[in-house]
Amino acid sequence: MAKEKTYICIGCPLGCEVTLTIDKKGGVVGFSGNKCKEGEKYVLEEYTNPVRTLTATVLTEGSSQPLLAVRSNKPILKTKLAQSMAVLAKARAKPPLKMGDIIVPNLLDTGADIVASSDLSS
Repeated sequence: MAKEKTYICIGCPLGCEVTLTIDKKGGVVGFSGNKCKEGEKYVLEEYTNPVRTLTATVLTEGSSQPLLAVRSNKPILKTKLAQSMAVLAKARAKPPLKMGDIIVPNLLDTGADIVASSDLSS
């Protein structure tokens, strides 16, 4: 018996509700509800390899600003988000920093760097 999963596509402004049909072995059997090919592409990627851009804050040292907004410079696997947050909980940002400066290089060997989302002065 086939199983169905429903996703809201964010591939374009339409926001289609796309239903993915999956066989007993986890293979994709079909799609329905998408109004364009982007819907199929997005849902297949979301099912097989979901990734997210991580946004967070890190504590600062030596600054009047207690927290610094940071983000990953490229998406990372959704399964690595909790581990990534544990790493960021231990990270400290020290001024001076400019937007885009690397705070944590190669986060968990993902190839993504955690970068400052704004400047940090003392």
